[in-house]
Amino acid sequence: MSSRRRSRARFEEDDDEQASASDSSKRQKTEETDGDSDDDGDGSSVKPNTLQAAAKQRGQNSEYQPGAIVRVMVDNFVTYEHAEFLPGPNLNMVIGPNGTGKSSLVCAICLGLGYHPKHLGRASNVGEFVKHGKDTATIEVELQKRPGEPSNHIVRVRINKEDNNRRWWINGQESTHKAVQSLTRNLRIQIDNLCQFLPQDKVAEFAGLTPIQLLHETLRAAAPEQIINQQTTLQDLHKDYKKVKEQVETTTETLKNHENRQQGLQADVDRMKQREEIQKEIEELRKARTVLVYNTVRLKFTEARQAKKDAEKRLKELEIACGPALQAVKEKEAYRNRIHPVVALRKQALKNAETASDKSLQAIDAQDEKVKHLNNKREAEINSFQAKKSQIGRIKKTITDLEAKQKNKPPEFVAAEWNLKIRQQEAILRENESEKRDIEDQMQQLKPQWRAKTAVVKEIAESIQELDSVQGQKVALLKRIHPDAAAGLTYIQGHQDEFEKEIFGPPMISCSVKDDRYSDLIQSLLQRDDFLCFTAQTRNDHKKLSAAFYEQAREMGLDGYAIDYLDGPEPVLAMLCADKRMHASGVSLRDISEAQFQQLMNDEKISNWAAGQTMYRITRRREYGAGAVSTSTRKVIPGSFWKDQAPDDGERTRLQERNHEVRAELEEMRKQIEELKSRLGGFAEGEGEVREMINDLQKAATLYESLGTKIEVEKRAQETAQNELVAARQRVMDIRAQEDQLIVEKARSVLKHKEHLTEIRDAYQALLEAQIRLIEADSDVKGLEAQNEDIKTRLQEVRTGINEAKTELDSLREQARVAQDAVHEAIRDDNGSLERLNVLCEGKTVDDIDGDIDAKNASLEVMHRVDPQVLRQFEKRARDIQDLSKRKEEMAHKLESLNGQIEELMQIWVPEVEKLVAKINEAFSHNFEQISCAGEVGVHKDEDFEQWAIEIKVKFRENETLQQLNQHRQSGGERAVSTIFYLMALQSMAQAPFRVVDEINQGMDPRNERMVHERMVEIACREHTSQYFLITPKLLTGLRYDPRMRVLCIASGEHVPPDGRRLDFRRLVRIQRTIRAAA
Repeated sequence: MSSRRRSRARFEEDDDEQASASDSSKRQKTEETDGDSDDDGDGSSVKPNTLQAAAKQRGQNSEYQPGAIVRVMVDNFVTYEHAEFLPGPNLNMVIGPNGTGKSSLVCAICLGLGYHPKHLGRASNVGEFVKHGKDTATIEVELQKRPGEPSNHIVRVRINKEDNNRRWWINGQESTHKAVQSLTRNLRIQIDNLCQFLPQDKVAEFAGLTPIQLLHETLRAAAPEQIINQQTTLQDLHKDYKKVKEQVETTTETLKNHENRQQGLQADVDRMKQREEIQKEIEELRKARTVLVYNTVRLKFTEARQAKKDAEKRLKELEIACGPALQAVKEKEAYRNRIHPVVALRKQALKNAETASDKSLQAIDAQDEKVKHLNNKREAEINSFQAKKSQIGRIKKTITDLEAKQKNKPPEFVAAEWNLKIRQQEAILRENESEKRDIEDQMQQLKPQWRAKTAVVKEIAESIQELDSVQGQKVALLKRIHPDAAAGLTYIQGHQDEFEKEIFGPPMISCSVKDDRYSDLIQSLLQRDDFLCFTAQTRNDHKKLSAAFYEQAREMGLDGYAIDYLDGPEPVLAMLCADKRMHASGVSLRDISEAQFQQLMNDEKISNWAAGQTMYRITRRREYGAGAVSTSTRKVIPGSFWKDQAPDDGERTRLQERNHEVRAELEEMRKQIEELKSRLGGFAEGEGEVREMINDLQKAATLYESLGTKIEVEKRAQETAQNELVAARQRVMDIRAQEDQLIVEKARSVLKHKEHLTEIRDAYQALLEAQIRLIEADSDVKGLEAQNEDIKTRLQEVRTGINEAKTELDSLREQARVAQDAVHEAIRDDNGSLERLNVLCEGKTVDDIDGDIDAKNASLEVMHRVDPQVLRQFEKRARDIQDLSKRKEEMAHKLESLNGQIEELMQIWVPEVEKLVAKINEAFSHNFEQISCAGEVGVHKDEDFEQWAIEIKVKFRENETLQQLNQHRQSGGERAVSTIFYLMALQSMAQAPFRVVDEINQGMDPRNERMVHERMVEIACREHTSQYFLITPKLLTGLRYDPRMRVLCIASGEHVPPDGRRLDFRRLVRIQRTIRAAA
């Protein structure tokens, strides 16, 4: 029987029956209306006008997005002889058994729209997609038109198997591959984007996309065209920036080489120029000396004249000096007053530096504690390592013993004889079973009584022991007067390591009076609750301790603690809770229920509570098992505090008498138990012998055969222990590495502490400086006050100076006239040289110029002549250096311009990308939350723009952290779930008109598959979303259905009717149900 393949691809709704139907044809021949595709010029017998009319009519459907697939038709393609698919505008589910040709539809969409076969992950040549035994194949894809266009776009391609070529038609007119690519590009079809087109063989490749590639593909899939263009522009700008930056670096290096070579010739050029300059300088220095002599005399004359005027001025000023002197004193006082606040500020700065130093020292202490913790952890791992070594030794011994037994083969086994012996021994066991159960019942009745009596004895012994010590007497007193406070003390002692600092117990336990004579006086100043409070040293410890007490109270049905029902001034209540650490005692106005009592009994953290008028105390004896619990109740008895309590002899006597009574009762019970144990032991001994005999009889035949299995088990255990030994050694090494890291961090903290100490020193120096200035200001004030007495003396000194200045002025006037005549003689031939000579001798003395002249002459004598060629080379290279410097400056400006463009465009592009990724992350995370997992999508930003990427992180188990999605870390099912959720997150933002996903649900567990399907239907069937194709060979039952979705059933194979074109699936279902009902 020849096989046939048909396609169930077209769904038609009948007004009466709403029946679905499909078009198909036989494998051997096509319908007459299709014609012979090999003979037609464009691969079709249908006239272009007819195609365009049908496309125009279908184009009126506004439900399809522009570019969505309205129809796909194939001839002689892969598994199909002829098939036509009419997908819906929203979600299209293509289902059918494996091998029926579902993925062939995906291949037809890809190749029919001009894309390369590499995007399918299957064959590399288009000719391989032609049906076996055929020469050509035809694909026709109809795309929804854009608004304003007359009809839909029909793209037809004919594939020639022999030469692997393709011919193209658009809307019935022969066209080119580039024209088809231009059409799909204008419609934003992105088959080369795994975010939009994910064939079956490309699912694993999606998880293998690098984060950089994923960002590019995501933007293509979900971002507007403007964002993609901006990304391309940014990539080009960054490339130009790198290129120009490299050119700047190259030019800088060349410039540096030129400058270095220039420096090599600089000495010779400088010597040649220097010789000429020296000769000129000597002549100039001689003229400058004449000018300098004149200037010096003139300056002295000017200074003498000014000194005379200054002296006369000072004389006038001093005559009225009393007023200004007092004003100076006031100014100094104001200066001193300004220094005072500076000193205060610098004292505060010193205090702040000391506080920072203390904090850094605390950080060092914390790191010491971490090192200690790691050391303890390492010791524990070493102990585990030693235990594993001992275990390996024991296993080796067991293997040796088993192998020795294996060498001794037992005698031949006779089944009938052994069965008779076993039945005889089992009869003996049944006879003794009844009497044994009676004895065990008696012992079970005595055990609770025994445990209760033992607990009483131990409690009495502890009470007597406590009476023998001062601390014990205080604790016993605390238990009597306030059992809840005693329970809190026990809790603190057992959980001290959970707090930051030590928690101190009630003052009546932790404090004592130094002199008993003042005891009553001190106690009269305090309230009763002050003696019972707890003290924490940090705010966090206070919160943690309070939270522990209050949480216990709420869980166990208590109303609260005593402080909740106290009324008083807030400062007093705050003191009781914070400073005094008053212990929280659980209270309840009502008696607790049996369920609450059992809850309190089962919680080992709570041993005392008060309900109604009763105080409960729980005693647990762990050495006797989890059931060894006793309960006692009593009233709170007031007492004295902080006094040396003499032992309570009456209480001791009562306890001792009670102890003797309970011990006598225990002795009697012990005798009864021993007698029962003796009787039971007899049965046990006989039973043991019988059972041992039975076991020997049962195991004798099989023991020898099982030795090999046991040896193998022990060897596997040995191998496992050996692996655990290696793992323990590795953990020890890891812990040591952590210790080294902590030590390095501690060293950094020590260095930081050292910096704080330096800040303290600087602050102290600044304070000391301010204090010294204050002292100086005080001294200046006092000095000015004393200066008023010297005014008369200074007036006389100024008058004497005026007379001496007159005499000096007359002498200098004559010297200046002689020097002026010498200057006129020096500049007679060069009228403009006076200014130059003045500059030359500026800041020098006559002796300096004489020394310069002698030095220049000495330089001429030792200076050698230089080749003039050196100077020409030097000047040429100087021009090259100038050109390179100019070029470097131009490139630097260009680099700055590129950087400005990049920053300006990044300010626009980055917020849009972050906004887009945030929307994707919101949808992606929401999808994962629906299956009780976690997912996250974010943008990885890098200094190199080429390294910007999308990071997808997922978590499928509670004890895991978010892990980046890749081909190696997650399983196939997990990658499938992550992939479809990411694609679903892009659905609402999709820029492409359609998306294809092939068999993404393979590897999912039913729960995830159902959840993924529901989310997919919900998202893909929304209004105004892009078209979606989901290819799958199987589906679960009872999945969600939406009226907007369309199901395309591929019904093909050898059992399809050869002469039928339409199948009524509703009728087929009715037939199947009838057959099942009849069966």
